[in-house]
Amino acid sequence: MPAARSTRSTRTTAVKRKALAETPMSRQPPPEVALAAQKAAAVATLKSAFPVTKHSVAAANGKGAKVAKPVSSFVATKTVLHRSTAPPQIVGRESEQAAICQFLQTTVEKGRGGSMYISGNPGTGKTACLQTLIKQSVASFPSVLVNCVPLTRPEQAYAAVLDALNAEYDGADGALAELERLVFKGKGAFLVILDEVDSLLGSKQEVLYRLFELAAHPDSRLALVGIANALDLTDRFLPRLQARNCEPILLNFNPYQVNDIVAILQSRLDSVATTEEPVIQKAALELCARKVAATSGDLRKALDVCRQALEAAEAECKKKARLVDKENGPAAAPVPKVSIMHIAKVLTSLNGSPIAQKLNALNFQQKLVLCAFVSLSGNAGGSGPAEAAASSKKSAVGGIAVSKLFAEYGVICDRLGMLAPVTRTEFLDLVTMMETQGVVIVETLRAGRRGGCRIASNSGAADDRTLRLAVDEADIRRALMSTPALGPIL
Repeated sequence: MPAARSTRSTRTTAVKRKALAETPMSRQPPPEVALAAQKAAAVATLKSAFPVTKHSVAAANGKGAKVAKPVSSFVATKTVLHRSTAPPQIVGRESEQAAICQFLQTTVEKGRGGSMYISGNPGTGKTACLQTLIKQSVASFPSVLVNCVPLTRPEQAYAAVLDALNAEYDGADGALAELERLVFKGKGAFLVILDEVDSLLGSKQEVLYRLFELAAHPDSRLALVGIANALDLTDRFLPRLQARNCEPILLNFNPYQVNDIVAILQSRLDSVATTEEPVIQKAALELCARKVAATSGDLRKALDVCRQALEAAEAECKKKARLVDKENGPAAAPVPKVSIMHIAKVLTSLNGSPIAQKLNALNFQQKLVLCAFVSLSGNAGGSGPAEAAASSKKSAVGGIAVSKLFAEYGVICDRLGMLAPVTRTEFLDLVTMMETQGVVIVETLRAGRRGGCRIASNSGAADDRTLRLAVDEADIRRALMSTPALGPIL
């Protein structure tokens, strides 16, 4: 019996050992397997951070066979010249940076509320400068950026801010109550940036007044920054802020000058520069900066011009390389260099003719006046294309009465339904401005000794004046058709 029990026990132990051998011990891999996986992950991370080309592999193996060339510096240059690429550093804007830093230090970094309104033309670095300084702040605080353009109603701003803060609220009606709770009973101060804040303008501006009042309260934890293009937005649309002691700090970003644009472009190029010669010539950078500064001072346009010029130079080099390969066999492709010629071609294609630039610079009300002129000149003739063209030419030469033009302007405004027409005095001011800009000519008809003749004059009543075009009507039609709101009317 003891021998039988010993045999049975031995068999049971063997069965258990076999079952354990077939069953995974645990979900954790063995130490040597885990170490190998960690090494593989580290190698993959290094390879993604520092990609190895075929050229370097061949050099490491001691092989002299022809391999693919390493990527040249113009690829990285195109990346830094894209408008969506964050700048490596803020160049210039010392006074603006100091004002923003002081605002952050006195408000959100100390757990207090406050407000600031930043104005300036598009492409002057308002949002980029603010976001860079927030990242460089020594204090840690929540900050959100809300683009107000997609909002269809001003009241949606409350919910948009809460969504950006990942805060919960009970429907659209409870958004304001939840925002007020965060402002007065929240854990700490937070920064809200309302980009394109002029999109929240309504009939009574209740939303903007409420937001600035929340930020100005003594117990507030909300630091509010509004960004828009208009310099006088608070004075024109929010005049009661000063009476309520809620007026924000005003900061204006002036358009970039030539030296500023050159310094910013050079800073971006230096961030990816190699030992090679500069990809864009210094004279080409200066030409781009001068042209952009003379028109708008928009840095984004300067970046677009340089990037398109670099792409044109790249295409030109590839074309030359194909010709060389056909004649002499494979050879090293030349590195693209952007010259003054490339910049000039891109500027010409973007800006067009001087007449097109002049027409595109007109404001919307002035374009409505031209739209009324084109409408009257087109309706004056017959139904056929030839008759319409002839009547249009005759109207452009003979002119249209200012009184008829004003009446047609009112009809077009009613048809659009976007804005109310200006008064008669303001309409005459628009016409005078367009005459100064060289777009139209205002004349007065009066009888001379040899019969009626047209004499250019600034005198006479408005009803006696006629208006004719100083530029070709075809150019005006093209400029008006490029405006989405006016295209359907024409």
